[in-house]
Amino acid sequence: MFSIDSFSDSTAADKSAIGFDYQYYFFLWKVLCLQCGQSAGLECKDDVHTDLDNDVQVLYQLKHTVKKSNSTGKPINLTTLDNDLWKTLSNWSKVIRDEKFGRISPVKQIEFLAKTLFVLTSNKSESNNNEVASLVDKTISGEVTARDLSSEIKAISNKSSSDSIANYSRDICKLSDEVLLKFIKNIKFELGENYIISKCHEAVKAKMLDEKDVDTAFKLVDSEIRKNNFIDVKSGQKIVISFDDFHKKYRKVFQRFQNAELVIYSFDEQLPNDLQGFTFVQQLLEIQEFDKDDFDQMVDYAEKMISSKKNINLWSDEGEITSIDLKTDEDNTILLWHNEWKSKYRNRNSIDESTHNDLALKIVDDLRKNVINFKSFPSNLSFSNGYLYYLSNSPKIGWRKDWSKYKK
Repeated sequence: MFSIDSFSDSTAADKSAIGFDYQYYFFLWKVLCLQCGQSAGLECKDDVHTDLDNDVQVLYQLKHTVKKSNSTGKPINLTTLDNDLWKTLSNWSKVIRDEKFGRISPVKQIEFLAKTLFVLTSNKSESNNNEVASLVDKTISGEVTARDLSSEIKAISNKSSSDSIANYSRDICKLSDEVLLKFIKNIKFELGENYIISKCHEAVKAKMLDEKDVDTAFKLVDSEIRKNNFIDVKSGQKIVISFDDFHKKYRKVFQRFQNAELVIYSFDEQLPNDLQGFTFVQQLLEIQEFDKDDFDQMVDYAEKMISSKKNINLWSDEGEITSIDLKTDEDNTILLWHNEWKSKYRNRNSIDESTHNDLALKIVDDLRKNVINFKSFPSNLSFSNGYLYYLSNSPKIGWRKDWSKYKK
C-alpha cells in the first residue's frame, strides 16, 4: 500500500471543535463498518483514509460548515468556486506527485492512482450548478478528454478573482494530461452528509444489537476509541485501526449486550376459571402437592407457568433467543429432570400409592429449590419453577412413575 504521510502530515490544519468532531465521527463510522482485511486511519494519509482488502486506498477530505441557506435552512451548497473544494484538489494533486516517495514521473504517479481513490465528504449541500462536479462527471463519461481537461479547469478557476484559487488551479494543472485525467476520474463527492452520528448508530445496530442497547453500546465504543486515540497520539503513534485490531480490542463492548441476560417481563394475565384444566395442575394434585380446594396455590403456580410461557414466546418473536437456544435449554432441563426421576424410581417395580406420591414430591422439591442452570434463559427462581410447570403442562416431564398417562 502506498504511503503519503510526508505531504499529508505537512498540510494538517487546525480545525474548529465541530469540524474536528465531524472528522472524528466519520472516522468512527468507517471503523464500525470495517470488513476483514480492511483498516481505517485518522489524520494519517488524509483527514480520514481506509485501506481496502483489494490493496486500494480511499482518501477522504472532510469539510463541515455551520452556515445555512436562507432559502432552504439546509447547509450551504458546495459551489463551483468554493475555496475548500479547490484547496482539496490542490492538496491531492501534491500528494500524487510527492517527490519524497519517488512519484516524480508520470509513470509512478499513474501507478499510485491505480490504487487510490479520492472522496470529498461534506455536510454542504449538493448543487446542480457546480461546474467542477459537472466536469468530473463529464470526464468519467468520456465527454471531456485528457487533451482538454487542463484548459477546462483553468477556464473555471479564471471565473474567480481569488489569488488562492488561481494558485490551487496551477497546482492541479502541473499534473501531465494523462495523470490529470486519471486523477479527475478517481474523484467522488459525498455531499449532504449531515447525520454522521446516526450512521454510527446504524453501524452499531448492524452488530446484531437490540435497538434499546444501541445508544449505550455506541457511547462505550466511542469512549474507548477516543481514549485509545489519545494514548496513541501521546506516544507518537499513528491512529490506524484494522479490522483485527477492532475485533480484538472492542468486541467485548458488543458481546456484553449480545450475551446480556434476558429481561423477564410482567403480563397482566386473565387466568381461566378452571385452573384444574391445566395438565401440570392435575399432575400436582395427583401427588397431593396441594389440596384441590387450595385455589391460592393453584393461582400462584399457574401465574408462574404462564409467565414463563409468555416470556419465552416474546423472546422468540423479538429475536432475543433462537430456536437452537430454546431447544438447548429444554433438552438440558428434561435431562436434569430425567436423572432425578430415574434415580427416585430405580429398582422400584412395585410401590404403594403413598410411597409413589412421596417420591414424586421429592422430585418436585429437589428440582424447584434451586435455579436451573440454563444456557440462555434468565437465572431466576420464579422463572425456573414456572418453566418446570410449563414442561409438565405439555407434558414433556412428570412426577409419578406413570406420568406419561397425561400425554394426549
